[in-house]
Amino acid sequence: MPTILFINGFQFIIWPDDHEPPHVHVFKGDGEAKIRIGNGGLAPAFVTINGLTKREAKFIWGVVAEHQEKLLGAWEKIHG
Repeated sequence: MPTILFINGFQFIIWPDDHEPPHVHVFKGDGEAKIRIGNGGLAPAFVTINGLTKREAKFIWGVVAEHQEKLLGAWEKIHG
């Protein structure tokens, strides 16, 4: 399982056999979200979100925004 980040109990994963556009799956307990990573000119955006509070969603969106460059680099490394 290619975990890119693990912050405050949230696991940020990029699957090797996944599809475009670049996105990250986030898991904690029974909650999960899929967030489009975006790029320097495009902010991250939720694709799906299940079982997370608004506070948790805001937190993980902030993590993706803060680590956008690292996540995009990981996506490109994994998917070529």
